[in-house]
Amino acid sequence: MSTSPIGSNAFLSSLQTSSSSGTSGSSTSGLGGLGGLADVNTFYKLLVTQLTNQDPMNPLSNQDLSAQLAQFSTASGVQGLQQSMATLTAQLAQTQGLQAANLVGQTVVFDNNSISLPASGSTAGGFTLASSAQNVQVQVQNSAGQTVSTLQLGALPTGVQTFSWDGTTSGGQKAPSGSYTFNVTATDSSGQAVAAVPFGTGKVQSVYLSGSNGPSLQLQGQSGTVPLSSIQGVM
Repeated sequence: MSTSPIGSNAFLSSLQTSSSSGTSGSSTSGLGGLGGLADVNTFYKLLVTQLTNQDPMNPLSNQDLSAQLAQFSTASGVQGLQQSMATLTAQLAQTQGLQAANLVGQTVVFDNNSISLPASGSTAGGFTLASSAQNVQVQVQNSAGQTVSTLQLGALPTGVQTFSWDGTTSGGQKAPSGSYTFNVTATDSSGQAVAAVPFGTGKVQSVYLSGSNGPSLQLQGQSGTVPLSSIQGVM
């Protein structure tokens, strides 16, 4: 009975070719590309074909066979881990979405310097002072970057601070409802600047679950959405 070396076997060559073309962005050689094979049956067909057509003068060593089996086991384990991680990620996103739904109608604090002024009533914002300040003022600006109101807050201690704006402009008029931004300027008793990190507030109107970065919130008066990961608290 005649035998042919493994490299000249047509069936094996076709399997190796399909394995190479099925693995995007990587090349395979011999049995090195097991991660691209479809299933366990394909692997065993390939292994049996290799053993059947091996050169009797140079048979496959036990070490090579063990290495190929370990390679297949590793590839199968990685695929199983990827499937488990994908399932876990989907479940986590669903859980976050259900938690975010509870925020509808609530006023939240988020990492931004944006505030929303309703048609009636006032709005609030906040900031964190790195150290105590002798003089703190907040400048409220419209979408064009124009300062519409300046709030004098006086001396404030270190830590989280909040302010409220009733929507009255510096000229005593009622500002239109919508989205505004604010800047905080703080100085200590010697006139040195004190770092102030702003955070915005807004009322949650709806929740979107299909964002690329996870669930996001639509806030009243805001033109865009705010990622759930940016929410720092609920007022």
